[in-house]
Amino acid sequence: MKPEFLDMVPWYSGTSADLIKTVFDLLVSVTVFLGRFDMRMMQAATSTAHDAAQGDPLYDHFKEKDDFWFDFMADTGDGWNSLYTVARLLAQPSIKIKNSKQVLPCGNLLLIGGDLAYPNPSASTYESRFFQPFEYALQPPSWYKDEQIAVNKPELPGGVSEIRRYEGPQCFVIPGNHDWFDGLHTFMRYICHKSWFGGWLMPQKKSYFALQLPKGWWVFGLDLALHGDIDVYQFKFFSELVKDKVLDYFFLLYICFLCVINMIVCNTL
Repeated sequence: MKPEFLDMVPWYSGTSADLIKTVFDLLVSVTVFLGRFDMRMMQAATSTAHDAAQGDPLYDHFKEKDDFWFDFMADTGDGWNSLYTVARLLAQPSIKIKNSKQVLPCGNLLLIGGDLAYPNPSASTYESRFFQPFEYALQPPSWYKDEQIAVNKPELPGGVSEIRRYEGPQCFVIPGNHDWFDGLHTFMRYICHKSWFGGWLMPQKKSYFALQLPKGWWVFGLDLALHGDIDVYQFKFFSELVKDKVLDYFFLLYICFLCVINMIVCNTL
């Protein structure tokens, strides 16, 4: 079945209903949510002892891999054609560089920066402008249902006992300011409460995370909300992680800030 290709968001159209709704959502977010309700606080309040025992939101199942590749993209859900083109490349088992013998394998990890679906976060924009292009590029498992809510993440395929034994591609996502226009509700529903993004497994349970990679590399995925700050519980998690697992064993050489995705990539060899 041919997908329904959506046009680019009409950013310069003053009569677009989607853009008018975006302005309204932004006003509500700033006047109602900002300073009154913070979804990051709710995530901390609803964390369970089981989550803490598993180290959530720390994920270290990549650290023992000998060969590790990752892909990165951001500002995704605008035009269907452009996103599908990129998603199709990411889904390939390998890509051969033109006029070169080098072959790039499919990434073990896909990191996606914020602003997942434009112009505003909703079930409609997330499904049509973000999830569908990736599902057409690489389908989720046959047993997975779109309406399924993940209760116990990660939901692994049959025969895989633990996440470190799963060999397929995985995806971690950071929200941007557009994802916060509805107070992060849609992001939580589609990213933190679903297990599959097309054919990519999504293990994350919160809007922020830390990934321990091979060879002393780390990725810190920060959720800076609408106003570019870090809440106290998130700060506590990352500061204790650095103290207990990073600086106690390694010497921090450098930190590279990727501002567009609110991520910190660091090497601790």
